[in-house]
Amino acid sequence: MIPEYSGKTWQQSMKGSGEAFTIPTDDIKIFPCFAEHPPGADKMQSKARYFAEKGDLQSHIILDGENNLIDGYTSYLLARQQGIRLVPARYGKRQIIRASHREGGKLYTWELPENLIDRVSAGDAVLAHTQKGVTVVMVAAVEEYRPQEHTERFRTVIRKKGTGNRA
Repeated sequence: MIPEYSGKTWQQSMKGSGEAFTIPTDDIKIFPCFAEHPPGADKMQSKARYFAEKGDLQSHIILDGENNLIDGYTSYLLARQQGIRLVPARYGKRQIIRASHREGGKLYTWELPENLIDRVSAGDAVLAHTQKGVTVVMVAAVEEYRPQEHTERFRTVIRKKGTGNRA
């Protein structure tokens, strides 16, 4: 059961918990990068179809500590279109890595899946999707994803090399 949204004090206690809660759609802040790059019509139709069939939003709405949307933009838009005033959300974060195919090589950016957030460090080897398939890359840096700084879509890491942590 999702607890009801009950003000700033309760909201502050939820920020570190990762538990789901409900929040008014009007309280969710949208970074310009989301508004400037709306999802395609096919994606929105797919999400709307899921909502019509299941009566639920297909994707989670994830917020940072200041109620900025960091994931789940299609769910947010669908909720607004359907006139839903309270939506399920949770606090979370997204991380990206800067990594290269070989030591000293050009750095590229990948997004970490949720199960690897805070579990990958500089110097680690990870399996990642690339234009040429799946390959091992060496992590140079791990950073918090900041939607206001990035507009491109990232390929994702599959798992940390030498572990069973699959995405």
